[in-house]
Amino acid sequence: MNIFENAAVHNKFDFLVVDANTGEEKQRAVAYNMILNYWFQGALSIDGKTSNGDYDSNPNALLSRIAFGTGAGTLSPTRTSLFTQLGWKVASNVSTVYAYPTSYRQKQIKLEANEYIGAKITEVGFMRHEDYWNYPYVYLTTHAMLEDSEGNQIAITKTDTDVVYITATFYVTHTPSGFGANGIYPPAEKNYLIRYLLTGSFDNTVAFGRFPLANSNDLSIASGEMRKSTSRKTWSYTISGADITNLRINMPVITFLETEANNRIIKHIGTPFIGAVTFPNHDIFPPYLIEKIPIGTGDGAAAEFNIQCPLIMEGSDTVYVDNVAQVRGTDYTVDYESNCGDWYENYLTAQYSVRSLEVTFGNIASRSPYGTGRVYRDPVAWWDCYDTSFYPSSVTVSEANPILINFGSPKACNTLKLNGITLPAAQIDNLVIEYSANGTQWTSVPDKARDGQVWRWTETSAQYWRVYIPSYNWTYDFLYSGIPTRDGQTFGSTFFLGKQTLGLKFTNPPTAGAAIAATYSIEYPFKTANNLLRFTYTIQLQRG
Repeated sequence: MNIFENAAVHNKFDFLVVDANTGEEKQRAVAYNMILNYWFQGALSIDGKTSNGDYDSNPNALLSRIAFGTGAGTLSPTRTSLFTQLGWKVASNVSTVYAYPTSYRQKQIKLEANEYIGAKITEVGFMRHEDYWNYPYVYLTTHAMLEDSEGNQIAITKTDTDVVYITATFYVTHTPSGFGANGIYPPAEKNYLIRYLLTGSFDNTVAFGRFPLANSNDLSIASGEMRKSTSRKTWSYTISGADITNLRINMPVITFLETEANNRIIKHIGTPFIGAVTFPNHDIFPPYLIEKIPIGTGDGAAAEFNIQCPLIMEGSDTVYVDNVAQVRGTDYTVDYESNCGDWYENYLTAQYSVRSLEVTFGNIASRSPYGTGRVYRDPVAWWDCYDTSFYPSSVTVSEANPILINFGSPKACNTLKLNGITLPAAQIDNLVIEYSANGTQWTSVPDKARDGQVWRWTETSAQYWRVYIPSYNWTYDFLYSGIPTRDGQTFGSTFFLGKQTLGLKFTNPPTAGAAIAATYSIEYPFKTANNLLRFTYTIQLQRG
């Protein structure tokens, strides 16, 4: 599977000349410039040195200064300096705007009335200027000639009463598409690629490292959050896979071997903070037919059997008993979302989070955020959320503030699991699990039994479900990175409400010795020891 994303960059400069005494506007000019090869080289590779001697590919350094000059000539992408440089100034940030399809960052310098008097400014550009042991690295990254409103080349003649404002706008045009029309994409302000190209930095909305392009070769299977990375060499001289000639970076091939991530349903696969494929997606993964897989042998008493697949295309199944096809709906039924292997992602609560309108999770609504310095992990959501907002470190669950789920329509449940937290031993048997058709009249689940912190009962269908301990307040701790809770992974939900079923149920138990087999189609990749999973990712840059 190869994912391909495009991003185009372009830049313009706006000149405003005002009278130093009156503040009145005297002249305007614009410069639509060329992104030089050096900008792409700097953005795609670790090139140049910072003041502390480290190698740095930070695109912010590529736009750190604005240079201006008095020369003339034909623009060329291979240039590294102005034709005739007059001076440069450190550019201050004006604004940064994130949006699809176009995001931009504005920077500005100001030439005072007593500066550069008599100069005829004809050219401008962003430049990089870094000192390494007092040795300056100075390279032009963009270049433009001044024009009037008609597109004619002009000059601004600087007088002792002129104040000149030079405002540069650097644009990144990117519409996420590589992961398909039904892919998962972050909002523009949290998009790894956009933030990196505009600022070269990150904040608490962008995790996993300082250099997204160098580190974005994390691959995530969101249904199990299996993560795999190639070797990270943040300070190596060149980002692995950088193709300067073609302005692209090819992430290394990532392979899940036959021994890795087995028995996982793959609902999403992608690069954190850039995007993920959402399955089913028949363009990427066409329906796959499994023919007459052995299911088991009848004993004359058992009516339920493990269908051996967690997600089956509805209506694609045929079940055979001693090689005779049975009648669907009459002789047998299939649960198309079977939890045959205790698939946590198939629990009904897996699609929600504590921020969902359908969920009330203890007293979270009245709690203040914990503060800064920790990455919040949702105890309900079964995915690695893009949202890393700060939430309380824990909440209190009580009868007045229970854990309450509104499924929107009746859903059959027979299992509740609590992982990663420990209920008080003296109270655990008092846990109440109730269901309701209207959210006001509640009934306890029938035939409830407990094994550790797993509760099971006779399958019951209802829209509303709630969990609490009567006359007792208990603390539900939230999770942070570094706490392995999900199959050894550090990202995990802890509250699971739904059902466990074997998947295949006969109206009448097959006779003793009868061979049972099934044919069905699946539209989700299902990782087993019999297959490999490979993923590649390419970022293509271009001049806009």
